[in-house]
Amino acid sequence: MSEDGSSRRTFLQGAAAGGIGVTLAGGAYTQREWLLGGSDGANSLSGPDHVTRLVTDDQVTDRATGGAWADSGSWEGAVPGDGAHVLIPEGTTVTLASELDAAHGTVRVDGRLRVDPTAATRLLVDTMVVAGTGTLELGTPAKPVQRGAGAVVEFTDGGPIDEAWDPERVSRGLLALPGSTVRIAGVERTSWARTATAPEAGDRSLTLAEAPTDWAEGDRLVVAGLDPDENQDESVAVAGVSGSTVDLDGSLTHDHVPPREEFDAYVAAMDRSVALRSASAATKRRGHVMFMTTDVRVQHAAFESLGRTDKSRPVTDPVNGTPPEPDTPNPKARYACHFHRTGIDSSEDPRVVEGCVVDTSPGWGYVNHHSNVAFRDNVAYDVFGAGFVAEIGTEIGAFEGNFALRSTGTGDMPDGRQFKAGREGAIDDFGHGGYGFWLQSPGVAVDGNVAAGHRHHGFVWWTRPKPDREMDPDRFSGITVDFADFPVENVVGQARLLQSDDVTDGKVPSTKVRFRSFSGNTVFASGGGLDISRHRFGDAHDEVGSYSVVDEFTAFNVGDHYSPWDRRRVPNDRGAQGGHNGVSIRYSANVVVRNPTLVDGVGGSRGVGINRNHAPMNLRVENPDIAGWFTGIRAPPRGESPITGGRLDNDIDVHVIGGGTDRRWTPAQDVRIDGVDFGDGGRASVFLRTNLDDDLYGVFSPEGGVELDGTPLYFESQRPDVVPYPTAADLDDAGEDALGDLTDASPAALVGKSNRELSNEFGLAVEGRPLPDDAGRRSDVAGGFAAGSSGGSATDGPLRAVESAEGSLYEFGRLDQGERLYVYGDAEFLTVPGKYAGLTYLRPEQADADIDRPSGYRLDLAEPADAFVAYDADATAPWLDDWTDTGDSIGTDDGTRRVFRRSVDAGTTWLGGCPDTHRMYTVFVR
Repeated sequence: MSEDGSSRRTFLQGAAAGGIGVTLAGGAYTQREWLLGGSDGANSLSGPDHVTRLVTDDQVTDRATGGAWADSGSWEGAVPGDGAHVLIPEGTTVTLASELDAAHGTVRVDGRLRVDPTAATRLLVDTMVVAGTGTLELGTPAKPVQRGAGAVVEFTDGGPIDEAWDPERVSRGLLALPGSTVRIAGVERTSWARTATAPEAGDRSLTLAEAPTDWAEGDRLVVAGLDPDENQDESVAVAGVSGSTVDLDGSLTHDHVPPREEFDAYVAAMDRSVALRSASAATKRRGHVMFMTTDVRVQHAAFESLGRTDKSRPVTDPVNGTPPEPDTPNPKARYACHFHRTGIDSSEDPRVVEGCVVDTSPGWGYVNHHSNVAFRDNVAYDVFGAGFVAEIGTEIGAFEGNFALRSTGTGDMPDGRQFKAGREGAIDDFGHGGYGFWLQSPGVAVDGNVAAGHRHHGFVWWTRPKPDREMDPDRFSGITVDFADFPVENVVGQARLLQSDDVTDGKVPSTKVRFRSFSGNTVFASGGGLDISRHRFGDAHDEVGSYSVVDEFTAFNVGDHYSPWDRRRVPNDRGAQGGHNGVSIRYSANVVVRNPTLVDGVGGSRGVGINRNHAPMNLRVENPDIAGWFTGIRAPPRGESPITGGRLDNDIDVHVIGGGTDRRWTPAQDVRIDGVDFGDGGRASVFLRTNLDDDLYGVFSPEGGVELDGTPLYFESQRPDVVPYPTAADLDDAGEDALGDLTDASPAALVGKSNRELSNEFGLAVEGRPLPDDAGRRSDVAGGFAAGSSGGSATDGPLRAVESAEGSLYEFGRLDQGERLYVYGDAEFLTVPGKYAGLTYLRPEQADADIDRPSGYRLDLAEPADAFVAYDADATAPWLDDWTDTGDSIGTDDGTRRVFRRSVDAGTTWLGGCPDTHRMYTVFVR
């Protein structure tokens, strides 16, 4: 595309006038339908006809007659030289059996181009086009290219892409058009392997779980690093192989020892006997591979330094929305190994990519776009945005047994660049943050894969349909969608969905389709494990047999996530989009997490095993093994979300936040915990808190509840003496109908009243009723009570209990230098005046800096005390006006804090929120 866009306009006008026919799997389309959106909603700015225009007959300089490429008798003239535009006509076969030195301009294959699999071959070319009648054979499954031979296709760097010739910038690479046949096969080789013994620093050999196939001296391996916060991948060479023992040419620098013996370390093999590669290291001048045909089989090949779409910045040709003004064009669809709209007919055999390696790419590695592809046993290494991608939501096929190692990514959130009408850069350009697998479609089976070394999550399911044509923003810019894209014949096990009003013209929205399969996948050394978002949201029901299943998922050594500006994002940042989350469920419903193994093993930071934002419902956790996290499971705020069996061994095993959701329109929160083995190293099995925001129906609704092994649990906020809304300002945003049919009372009538008073006057109380008489303290339940229990105070010392208006976590510490300010943050106290050193202080979640209501924290004091608040020195909080400014300050690496003091009586007292600072204040008492 030219800088002013005129070339694209001219091309589209010509295509519309010409009405050139193109036949694809799934139907026939005119060129304009292909470009602007066919009946299946597909869109491409790089259609087959445009590719054909790059290699028309009148551009041909050299025409083959058949035979060996290097033989002058195989051509109408001499053997093609530098800059040649070559045509292999239909019915003609040319065999490449040597390493050519000439750098060709284009090669168009209408007939058959093959390599001698026993010879060392090399073809240098800017653009290779395999036409609909053509066949490309870089080895075949029956006769693969041998190790001692080797076949290389190198996409040359003749300077910037010529936009006068190629306005859509689709050239420079391998382009296989509809109808063509492609076979690429190197000799069979073990692509990646597990170790039987964890490698340690100083080791000069690896002991694998099985003997590798076709590893030999000189082969390059990468031993995956296990540290989530530092790249400790090690590139080594094979010195020799004896059975399952692989000798190395040097010693390892790092330990590669997982936190449990049953976990593995991993090794990727990087060499193949067939390679497609770029000559240029410059992103905008690299080659790419685009398959537009159904007849493709690629085995044991390397895609080296390929891909031109740069995921470090938004694409410049979005279908919807406005990208930022580009300094250079950045069209989508120029990836290392890309299947481009080859069709989603499940009755056909899938296209196959097996045993391959993508080695470095600025965008994506293996891409399924509206196609049926089986990616098996492949390696993606050092791919910037995402190693493996299902692009728009309609894809079928599989990702099975693949290894995605290392992505740096933008560091932006998974939701970054999501389409928003009128917002520059919000263009539905996903998979740029640094992931192993970005899965837009629920129709692909994702089994037995490993992801390691990623800036953020190893796996992301983001199943809201991505439009491949221009569309009314109201239909897809929100969390739910109302356009159907997924064919009903590809839906399995969802009779209820197929009988619903969601079916339109034989399709349903992909966001409502269950996962085809997600089983046996592993993540380690990454900034997150698994993220599920925009999945079946608004489709809650109790037919558990049709839920999506996450089965046997393993995550260990999950670490921090850093923004593009290197700010550390804590787990709950922006709705559980931060780092250190084993599994994150957002805007989703009807999911079973079965037999997960989530182990937090490296680093000083602490995270959440299974986290969620404010929205999910009906999340079932079965037989979990979750250990070492600060929080094991944050239970969903609504729907039936049982936790059954297994073992939890974390500081807080289950965190339940009540209230906070207007449940007139959604299922009530119902958390049943049964048969769980709780480890003895944590602080509480269950931590109960209530979100006392202005969604009053959710706060006072009597439905739902929490049970532990059949015993009802109750929240601290249900105590009869608790005043949930002490000031009128706490209810500023509550509408007059906020209480719905619960009562005729106005929200203003609730101000200043205790649960006992609210119950007597209006029949209202937090969580539906005041704490019953038979409930008492239970040692393994923090922040709440259990039926039929009795016991002492919730904590030792003057602070018996604390309640956050948001229902968030806290812990107590002793005030001193080096202590953390926040539960999840890494900020620390730098200087503490001696008179305060050692006092009990409250360590909150950093997310509480976003508290909206004026009353932010309620303290329950066992005796009268001096309460101190260390507040941001650069801000003023009106609620501190009647506190005494001590003149003291506390230094932290999150800003200096002024110290305020006030004497408070025993019992409960409310402290204010943080409306004018991003820093949560620190509370301590004496």
